Amino acid sequence: MTPRLEWAGISLFLVLSVAAVALTAWQVDVDRSVFERFFGALQPTGVMILSTLVGVLAMGFLQGNSDFAMLGPGESRDAVSIIAWVVPVLVAVAIGADLLLRFPEDTNVAVPDALRFYPAIAVFVECALHVVPIAALVALLGAPTGLDLTFWRIAIPVALIEAVLQAAYATSIGTSIFSAVHLAVFGVVQVWMFWRFGFVWMLGFRLAYYSLWHVAWGAVRLELLF
Repeated sequence: MTPRLEWAGISLFLVLSVAAVALTAWQVDVDRSVFERFFGALQPTGVMILSTLVGVLAMGFLQGNSDFAMLGPGESRDAVSIIAWVVPVLVAVAIGADLLLRFPEDTNVAVPDALRFYPAIAVFVECALHVVPIAALVALLGAPTGLDLTFWRIAIPVALIEAVLQAAYATSIGTSIFSAVHLAVFGVVQVWMFWRFGFVWMLGFRLAYYSLWHVAWGAVRLELLF
């Protein structure tokens, strides 16, 4: 990747980071409690600023040393097609699990807080759980050149981070097992999206998932299940 493209990518990453920090600060001003599940007693805006700053450094390293970039070599129309087909399938499976296993009532943040919270937390998750650990593994193992052993040695451990965290916080054995398996698959797809299409489309994949699962289904399930 040329220095010009690298700088353009980092500039875009900075724009997304500033937007995430602004949304976080706005939500904290309205209702800070929605962040407690993720950050505990830590100051959400400070956590977001720190995570995005570290993310910028990690993203800069990845763009200069691998195919993990803001915009990857894959065609954008292919990324849109994958999101349009794969995300609804994953959400449908999650809804089926919710109907059968019953996730807690407070699983989803309600609108209008959701419109600030989910875009912000999506950027945080992609920085903290994907960009930074992928950068560390690329530095240790080298960059994948295809769906080779190196790719899987990066994708599987990174996918397991979110899967294990969600499973640990689950409220029943059933939801814990489902969360672990579901998010492991989700995570591998996301790492592949990052490698093939870029950070922007990996983030888009998560936002599409959040829109259907947390926002749309989140509103329906409160009336249907509780």
